[in-house]
Amino acid sequence: MAITSSQQHRTPQELVTELRGLTDVDWPTVWSGPPYPGKGLDMWCAQFDWAPTSFERVLQVRTDTGATLTLNNVGGSWAPVTNVSHWLWGAGAEAVEDNPSLLAEAARVWPLYVTAASAVLGEPTWEGAWDAEDFPENLGNHDVGSRGYRLAQQNPHRLACWMPLGASAPLVILEILLRANTAARSPRPGAANLSVRFHPRPVEIGGL
Repeated sequence: MAITSSQQHRTPQELVTELRGLTDVDWPTVWSGPPYPGKGLDMWCAQFDWAPTSFERVLQVRTDTGATLTLNNVGGSWAPVTNVSHWLWGAGAEAVEDNPSLLAEAARVWPLYVTAASAVLGEPTWEGAWDAEDFPENLGNHDVGSRGYRLAQQNPHRLACWMPLGASAPLVILEILLRANTAARSPRPGAANLSVRFHPRPVEIGGL
């Protein structure tokens, strides 16, 4: 099996630690967005025990556990923040022939991270694979693509979500995304990445 990784993985136990550390975050303040670099940004991050580390297009911060969070937005503006993402695991195939092995490895690690997240968040509202009949089509501002694209590309390959339990709590989404054509006939080696994202509480959720 020729599979490589260009980043250091975050372990399932590290995900547990990170989720526990984010339990008491003031999410409405996060969604309002940070000020631009300067003393104000440092003070804004400090209230969450974060330290700013990168300012190109989007803000990246380091938590007190050493994890990197990315505060994503639309159109390059820092505010409002549309979601906060944290990369956990990723791998790439060295050759096209290794793509099936890559998918098998993704399927192996997936339940480890779902179990870890569930230890903090409880059982997911929904969890499953790209071909599930009840795959959630509406997750607020989190785009899962069209059903046709998902069936053709197997993307998102795996997804689990936790609906907010409180008025200010975030929607939490764990998912594996594939490089285009990784699961189809592809002229190039594939790749898979697993991340967790935190979204503002959806105004309306259909089907869940």
